[in-house]
Amino acid sequence: MRNENLFSLLSRLDDDIFSVLKKIRTLTDDEHITDTDKVKKIRSLLKDGKDDELAGLKVGLESELSEGDYFEVLEARSLRLQNRVSPILKALCFQAEPGAAELMEAIEHFKASGGAITPAAPLDFLEPQEHEAVIARDGKKFRTSLYKAFLFMHTANAIKSGNLNLEQSYKHRPLDDYLISKDRWSRKREKLLEQVDLSDLADPKKVMRGLDKVIFEQYQTTNANAVAGNNPHLKILTNGQFRIATPALEGEDSDPLQPLFPERHYVPLTEVLAIVNRHCGFLEELQHWQQRHIHSTVSHRALFAGVMALGCGIGIHKMGRISSQITENELVHAVNWYFSLDNIQAANDRVVKDMEEMELPKIYQKSEDKLHTASDGQKFEVRTDSLNANYSLSLSPAKMQTSRNGK
Repeated sequence: MRNENLFSLLSRLDDDIFSVLKKIRTLTDDEHITDTDKVKKIRSLLKDGKDDELAGLKVGLESELSEGDYFEVLEARSLRLQNRVSPILKALCFQAEPGAAELMEAIEHFKASGGAITPAAPLDFLEPQEHEAVIARDGKKFRTSLYKAFLFMHTANAIKSGNLNLEQSYKHRPLDDYLISKDRWSRKREKLLEQVDLSDLADPKKVMRGLDKVIFEQYQTTNANAVAGNNPHLKILTNGQFRIATPALEGEDSDPLQPLFPERHYVPLTEVLAIVNRHCGFLEELQHWQQRHIHSTVSHRALFAGVMALGCGIGIHKMGRISSQITENELVHAVNWYFSLDNIQAANDRVVKDMEEMELPKIYQKSEDKLHTASDGQKFEVRTDSLNANYSLSLSPAKMQTSRNGK
């Protein structure tokens, strides 16, 4: 009977709403009616006494589609969810904020019981309607599958909101774990500020007084310019209102190396490879692996395409199809016969050797056995786990050099 009532409501909804939409579509496609007449007729269709009837349909659908239907769907599909989530929930160790204490109690009970939920399981984390749905009205039936579905949903929401954090994670711990502890801050406050060159900000009251003075003086200057009409960005309208035009910021290139780079923002990778090859000749190392002393018949285009296909993960065949000046067979031949391991290592050595002879990487060099460039695999040490750093073993200078050379 329930399904029949729902089908009847949906049928009425189709007849009333979709029929109006069909009429509106017919009107919009009619080229013999002006746009003004179309708008009038559409308005008449929308005001054709259907509002009260549609409101009744809405009430009827809401009464037919209750939360009980939604909970039944959750319960019916809970088993598949349990098979995937239960092992994960049992293995994770959470740190709970005060607002998730009740949920944490339910998670600990779930772990202790091995996922075998009984009516004695904690229910305080559930919403009132969820609590009522889990326990039947007679109090004798406990919907275990629905309870687990609610538990998984609340756990996922708590992780997203930050009420639940993961102990073994470097990036999902409580935010306080990434901060300096209160005890260390109270003991070494002056030293810590000195290390980051913030000793002049040690007294917050003094800093606030200085900022307040600067802001007050700026307000006076701004108001004086507005009254005197010296502000070119302020326009007073005839009705007494005002309009402010925010000027565009002019780009300032503070980088002293900017003149050495191209003015355009994007440089083709083939041009980059050609420039590198012109300076260090790394393509000379890509010789036929069986006929090293025979003059190469493969074009530089094919070799550049091979470097991009392998280095960028594009793939040889796809690179051959998207390249306009070489064929796929030519590229496959070049990679198979000219890209041996020894050839690639030799080409890499040429590039690295040329880089080591440049002056730029030595600008910040403080010791002879270390390089300070973007290619030396450098690591910055932190005392505790960082939001953007993972645990790593320290590298000696020799290993650091090996890592940089890629051998």
